[in-house]
Amino acid sequence: MQNKGYTIPELIIVIVVVGVFSLIAISKASYAFQNDNDITEETKEMILIKTSKAYGESILDTLKSDDIYINGKDLVDAGFLVDDDNTYSNVKLKLSFNETTNNVNVEILK
Repeated sequence: MQNKGYTIPELIIVIVVVGVFSLIAISKASYAFQNDNDITEETKEMILIKTSKAYGESILDTLKSDDIYINGKDLVDAGFLVDDDNTYSNVKLKLSFNETTNNVNVEILK
């Protein structure tokens, strides 16, 4: 009579191999989603900086005399930013003018 089954060591090896592959797959998937959130935040900051610089250049004469503090709602009201889901409305920014580089500097205040 011949057995048609697997031995316990064979089953343990299969379970360990499947477990290792599962751990690798789960860690890669969670890392991918984490990077996606980081990229989203970096993109939001880049959008804020670029639109704030454009806004600062539009009020350059005022900005040359003094630093200006604005928020995301000011950028929306001025037409420099579209914020349908109020993502940027509570973000505070500091705009200043650097005379040596002749550029508008933007600092995101947290």
